[in-house]
Amino acid sequence: MIPQFHWSALHALEKYAKCIAILTRITKPEKPIKHEVDRSLELIYKNVDVELSEQTKKLIKRLEGFGARFRYLEVSWFITDCEIAVLDRAVWELRRFCDAELYIYSGNQFVSVSKDKYDLKKSIEKPTKQNTLIPGGFLEKTLEKRDSRARPNLVWCNLYYTTSKRKKVSIKTSPMAENLPFSLNPEIIGEVSKYTLVPKEIRNAFKNG
Repeated sequence: MIPQFHWSALHALEKYAKCIAILTRITKPEKPIKHEVDRSLELIYKNVDVELSEQTKKLIKRLEGFGARFRYLEVSWFITDCEIAVLDRAVWELRRFCDAELYIYSGNQFVSVSKDKYDLKKSIEKPTKQNTLIPGGFLEKTLEKRDSRARPNLVWCNLYYTTSKRKKVSIKTSPMAENLPFSLNPEIIGEVSKYTLVPKEIRNAFKNG
């Protein structure tokens, strides 16, 4: 269920980015931000430095390529990494800034980051309780409640949201890929377009190819 994973992973990171944008009082741009993360981050960087690893940046670009606009197999996809582990890291790196206590306000206006609290959060070298957990957060409550039905799925092989002291996890994985049907049978694109929406750039790509 990799396409579904890409779509859900993108949604998760998108919501965290938009939450930070709201907390830092970024006004919505003239061109609406849809299921995108990078555009939100570009606006956020004007007010706060959200430090992300290269691995997380690459994941965001990959998710936006596979899932932001083309989520019905209009483009082929492939994976070589254990992406659920990469997502765990990406969520940790982004979500820790979804904390209103990090920011200083005057009335309803964002003024600046709270330097002492921000300095505890900003490092991506090592996750700790100080730079990972958000007071009152849903994931934090799930960690605390050992009989929660969601807890096993949260902590499974998760190095970032866990109560254990493990330093590594082992997850079996293998490269996976899927070709869009039009790449295998480009002659069907005209007929398919009669019955369902096929983005113009996809139609043109095969027409020109």
